[in-house]
Amino acid sequence: MFESISTPDFETLYTKNDLNVIDIRETESFLQGHLAHSMSLPATVLPNMLKQLNKEKTYHIISYSGRRSEIIASFMASKGFHAVHVIGGMQQLSHAF
Repeated sequence: MFESISTPDFETLYTKNDLNVIDIRETESFLQGHLAHSMSLPATVLPNMLKQLNKEKTYHIISYSGRRSEIIASFMASKGFHAVHVIGGMQQLSHAF
């Protein structure tokens, strides 16, 4: 299943719940700043790492601006994962976190 969530709704959910967040930015960008407890799986390697993920979990996918996360969330959904695209990405979240 593929869904999208707005930045404000994600921020509320993130602060109140233990989410499975996958940051698909390149490692260098991830190391410069990321959400606590998020997993770094760059978009270039994620397709090869799907076997390590649990299809029973929901994954919130985040990129810099939200464009690539929408593509990856859709791809993951096509493979049987419950993926949620975070609209606006880190670009909008960086002000709140």
